[in-house]
Amino acid sequence: RAAPLIRGAPARSRPRRRVARAAQGPLPEALAAAPQLHQQPAVGEIASIGADIAPAAEAVLGPFFAIMSVAFITRIVMSWDPNIKDETMPWLFAVLPTEPIMAPLRKAVPPVGGVDVSPIIGVAVVSFLNEILLGPQGILKLLQR
Repeated sequence: RAAPLIRGAPARSRPRRRVARAAQGPLPEALAAAPQLHQQPAVGEIASIGADIAPAAEAVLGPFFAIMSVAFITRIVMSWDPNIKDETMPWLFAVLPTEPIMAPLRKAVPPVGGVDVSPIIGVAVVSFLNEILLGPQGILKLLQR
């Protein structure tokens, strides 16, 4: 029977703990002396980087979201007329930028009552991203403060 762990108990009745010893030799010493290459930046440094990039990102994303919104609204209007051919030139300006987004949406969301709702979902997604990134309390606006 093992002796209970009591403060005054003899050393031989206490359970022995194995302590891992630090490796000794040239490699651990070299690692300890080497500068840390993967140090995490401070939160303030990340915020300052974001504040520097935010105006440029806003200048690019603002017009991009506006063009995509117009293109999706054009696609909504195009879906009302079955005689409009997507591959003809004036309509191609709305089809080319929106089709990479609408093709997966069509697979995920079936037509409702025979109406393709993927352009409506596309407008909603673009508007949501515009508000989250560029709105009055958007991420890019907050980074600039």
